[in-house]
Amino acid sequence: AREAAPQGQGRLPVLFWGILDIKYDRSRPVLDRVKVLETGDGRTSKFSGDGAEILRRYREKYVMEQDMDFQMYQVISADKKLTHDLFDQSGYSHIVPEQVCFPRRYHEQLAADIMKALNVGDKELVILKLCNRSRAAGVIVSPANELDDILHDLLTPPPDLEAWFQDHAERMDRDSDSAADFGFAPGSFAEHQRHWWGNESPVFVAERCCHSHPTVVNGRQFDGTMRVGFAVRRQQCMQKKPWEQQAGAFSPDELEIDWLGGYWKLPKCDTGGSGTLRESVVSAARTSG
Repeated sequence: AREAAPQGQGRLPVLFWGILDIKYDRSRPVLDRVKVLETGDGRTSKFSGDGAEILRRYREKYVMEQDMDFQMYQVISADKKLTHDLFDQSGYSHIVPEQVCFPRRYHEQLAADIMKALNVGDKELVILKLCNRSRAAGVIVSPANELDDILHDLLTPPPDLEAWFQDHAERMDRDSDSAADFGFAPGSFAEHQRHWWGNESPVFVAERCCHSHPTVVNGRQFDGTMRVGFAVRRQQCMQKKPWEQQAGAFSPDELEIDWLGGYWKLPKCDTGGSGTLRESVVSAARTSG
């Protein structure tokens, strides 16, 4: 729905507002320092802690303009495979992680195929992602030498999944003291496994793991992710009334990007081995500042 501007306060109309999640490692060669992990729609993204300022800035200054041409970009930002392909086709493949896509079916050669395609060794890390999930749901960090076991667990659900869920539902009713207790800890492998079992996309993606230079907080080093907010709008000189607009794609010359700010999202645990591998690599907005 169209947002209503507060009375007495004019706000700039935008065609799209969103986020970039970025890894930045200043120790690497210049063209390899920035890696865009994710793009997202600002309306469904979370801005916790220091990121709250980005959301406040957007709400104070901008209002969404509905334009059918930009519905496509909302779809692209929600699909990790399409996002990666768009960067690649536009000549920016160097700022996204190396990525490969496979059907969501397990076979004994799958882990070896992924490692070969990404050119990773046994001691390196592989990131497994569902194409259409956000907020780190279903994101799995796997050592390459454990990749086959993890893929088997993710891609081989019980033969009778309905019966399996029914059995677990009955055990929850019998043994659980809370309706919010699903029998696994939030953020656990079991939770993300269920995202994989229930996902509707026929494919998944695997990426080479990227890191940022350490962010030090209270003497502890974290592998953080920079979240940047931005708004895309028509140039002021090209603002048109609705009846003057014509269907068709926008050219870059017609658009401006306003950067709304950025902040470091930190993983739940530092890099010193105080938690699980996933807890020290994945930065989720709900658990970080």
